[in-house]
Amino acid sequence: MNDSDTITIHLIIPIIANEDHKVTMVEGVTRQFGAYGLKFTESQIINGPASVESEFDELFCGPDVVIHAMQAQKAGADAAIVLCMGDPGVAQAREACSIPIIGPGEVAMHYAAMLGHKFTVIPTLERRRSTYEHHARHYGVESRLASVRPAGVPVLEIEKNSQLFDILLDRCMKAVEEDHADVLILGCIGFQGVASRLEAGIANRLKEKGALDTYVPVIDPLNLSIMTAAALVRSKLSHSKRAYPKPPVKPYKGYTLPEL
Repeated sequence: MNDSDTITIHLIIPIIANEDHKVTMVEGVTRQFGAYGLKFTESQIINGPASVESEFDELFCGPDVVIHAMQAQKAGADAAIVLCMGDPGVAQAREACSIPIIGPGEVAMHYAAMLGHKFTVIPTLERRRSTYEHHARHYGVESRLASVRPAGVPVLEIEKNSQLFDILLDRCMKAVEEDHADVLILGCIGFQGVASRLEAGIANRLKEKGALDTYVPVIDPLNLSIMTAAALVRSKLSHSKRAYPKPPVKPYKGYTLPEL
């Protein structure tokens, strides 16, 4: 692509659609990021879980995530983002594709390590604690992980929970005051849109207690992933094929795969 060209970023929604929980992200992110020369497409997996709340769920959404990434590349996307903090299928899609495949969990942790000394992840459920502890080890930032403080809100109940902001603010304050975190990561894409409000809420609470330094960054992983994808494309960078070599061509029974 030329530097002046629009960048197309494909969003992969790694949960199945149903009448109660149909997800679309394109309109919202286009309003927010369209002025940066970004165009968005999206697709939602057909086979897999209704939400991603366990490694079991990640396993079963993985194959469709990879196929959707391959299809997005074939359709001309410049990068793809898997919309889940657990980064399901990301490493496998990087083997199958040459465009940047972005995992929001990985992006958020590395940026958090740059923005402070210690960070806390605030995921949905307690059962996700070990997932993010494992990711911190795998991504090489385990020493920077202050804590994991689950919100206790299932994915499919996020939009219905009128107390969500107060719950997240409570977890943020405990992470800052008790765990000495100086950067916070929202551990679910469903928490999108509250980062700036949380930053303001944290600052107000700290001011009330007499703190002089009150700014604590709260990372919205989707927003950061979008800008990271754009930066990689503009910089003409993608993942190393030494690290993510192309898979060998062979039969895969039960799957219809785009050409590798």
